[in-house]
Amino acid sequence: MDEIPQGAALDPLDWLLPGHRAAPADALRRIQALCAAWPDLYAAMFVVLAAHQELPRDMLAAAIKQFRSDLDAYTREDVVGLLTAIWNGGRSGFDAVLRTRANSPRKGAGGFSWVKE
Repeated sequence: MDEIPQGAALDPLDWLLPGHRAAPADALRRIQALCAAWPDLYAAMFVVLAAHQELPRDMLAAAIKQFRSDLDAYTREDVVGLLTAIWNGGRSGFDAVLRTRANSPRKGAGGFSWVKE
């Protein structure tokens, strides 16, 4: 197998290389495409997390929430918890956290109505 010369671009996959820093607009477009391509919530979140490991999870959570209507009932912190569960516990961890979050009381009218989660 031939080695890839250092500094050589692997376009269009160079964004997957370690240390690559994507422009926010580029990352957001990819996250939107991945969320649309995977109908299963776990699979969509897993592939977004795997492909964007350099981004903080709270940023990933906010981006994923934008493109997945099945997360509308969840806060950003809930989605961060789901991402952490995927990373640490796989499908079973994700399912356990999803059940816990689905059964927990939602934030009521005491929150800021002008803040969109």
